[in-house]
Amino acid sequence: MPKNHISDVIAAPLGDVVAEIGLGVAKAQYAIDANAIEHLKDIYSQEDITTEELRNLGYRPTWYVIPEAKAEVNLALSITQSQGKDGKRTTELNGTTVDAGYQNQYDYNVEASSKLTLTYVPVPAPSQLDDLHAIPQLANFTLSAAKVVLERLGIPFALSPQNAPNSATISQTEPEAGALMDKDQTLKLII
Repeated sequence: MPKNHISDVIAAPLGDVVAEIGLGVAKAQYAIDANAIEHLKDIYSQEDITTEELRNLGYRPTWYVIPEAKAEVNLALSITQSQGKDGKRTTELNGTTVDAGYQNQYDYNVEASSKLTLTYVPVPAPSQLDDLHAIPQLANFTLSAAKVVLERLGIPFALSPQNAPNSATISQTEPEAGALMDKDQTLKLII
């Protein structure tokens, strides 16, 4: 019989149930944020016409937050008391999910239902992102074409070698395409 992870989590002290729900929402938010950062890096590291156009526009992915998460779970509550070796009594409120098995076993007369409601809302990118540049893919660009892109994006750059002609082809950048760089840093174009 497959293990019911939800029942395992919720058949626990009530505080643990609330904490698990909160951790689940926090992990979901982290995954959403990490995906936005990876999306930004992908756009600036890939070499195709669409991503090139997005880079030239200074595109940034949309950021989303979960401002509210509601969970409605039917629980059978129980209070347990125990006495430690030191004679101290502890009281704990526990919750167990009310599913069909629980209803049949204990003749519990409540209809089981669980509901999770999430709302995703677009929000401005974190303000710290304004202090960063996503490095565009410039390998195989001519120096003159790279200068146009970098000036449009406001990214300061230096050449190696310094006296390279505008017709020279860029072999790589430091940092590499897709990386995030502080605005006060200078991108190195290597010919």
